[in-house]
Amino acid sequence: MGFGDLKSPAGLQVLNDYLADKSYIEGYVPSQADVAVFEAVSGPPPADLFHALRWYNHIKSYEKEKA
Repeated sequence: MGFGDLKSPAGLQVLNDYLADKSYIEGYVPSQADVAVFEAVSGPPPADLFHALRWYNHIKSYEKEKA
């Protein structure tokens, strides 16, 4: 799965489109793929990319478990 540069608007748009019908990057539970993509994103996506923002906030909620 390649989203391109996740720090660019184009890369975030690809991620948003990908997450339109998915909750996670791979499978049905958070995985290392979600962690890798989360770390590649520089911060919360803009509000108009609501699928990516929903996913970002959901994965961010697991920060305590990751630590």
